[in-house]
Amino acid sequence: RKLLVQDLCSNLGPRESSCTRSLRKAPQPSNMVFFTIFATLDSVTLLAAMTGLLTSCSFSLKTIADLEYDMKNSSDFFQSYNFHFNCETGFLILNLVAIAPFLLDWWLAPIQAVWGVVRVLRALSGGNKVPEKDVFKPSVYNAQRRWQMAGFFLYLVSIFIYFARAVAAVMDIHIHGITPYD
Repeated sequence: RKLLVQDLCSNLGPRESSCTRSLRKAPQPSNMVFFTIFATLDSVTLLAAMTGLLTSCSFSLKTIADLEYDMKNSSDFFQSYNFHFNCETGFLILNLVAIAPFLLDWWLAPIQAVWGVVRVLRALSGGNKVPEKDVFKPSVYNAQRRWQMAGFFLYLVSIFIYFARAVAAVMDIHIHGITPYD
């Protein structure tokens, strides 16, 4: 590769010095391997976090629908809803940790970060708590449903982007030739 670039640089004539300078600034192969592996691990982590977010949000919505149609009593509702809300919070924190290195470099990272901060602040302030005496009131469970639907929409859109990013990162390994199969 280096010989090919040097051959191209020698054919440029007066631009030869700038061409050879850009050749010296190119990242070393060991750095490329590190960045490629880091990007792949981060992309897979983002995909796992978003899959968990989407799944836990889906089950929270199902739990609310089961309560609405009298398929669950209040104690089963609270047990299931709190479990899925805690799972969602855990996956949300994992997602925030995984997007932190790209907060200012990737257009989706600030959106995810703002949503994550809002959800964590809402959880800390008790916004997800439902009073047991009001659990069967439509205004109470519909308020929780609206938050879950907003999250579900964001997670559903994001999972497609995260999936494409993970596939691209895995393919990047083959492009840079750092697998045993190359």
